[in-house]
Amino acid sequence: MAVKKIIFGVCAPLLLLLFCVCLDEKEEVIRQKLDVILKDDMEAIIEDVDKSALLDEPYFELIEYKVYDEGYYSRMAVADFYFMKSVAFKISRKYRYVRKIGVWDRYHNKYNAIAPKTDETEK
Repeated sequence: MAVKKIIFGVCAPLLLLLFCVCLDEKEEVIRQKLDVILKDDMEAIIEDVDKSALLDEPYFELIEYKVYDEGYYSRMAVADFYFMKSVAFKISRKYRYVRKIGVWDRYHNKYNAIAPKTDETEK
């Protein structure tokens, strides 16, 4: 009986630690997959744009990221892409992570006007 307590007392924390480490690695891999898609999307967006019309350094911003415990999709992300120098708009894209097959799915693409900066908004 004492041996079982010792084994359980040692193994249970180790299994819990292993489980937590695996979860962290999985989340890291999922985020890396998203980063690859975001970078690919940025390249595709700027590919056919005249280089003189582009910002010096086009960029994207991950503005929302959610994790869901249940359902077909386990993650949702929203990113804004900024790339035009003289036109005040951005592209907003939404992504969702398909739990069963482990891939990101782009499901929404929208052009949005960017409000001009004023002295009030710059402060």
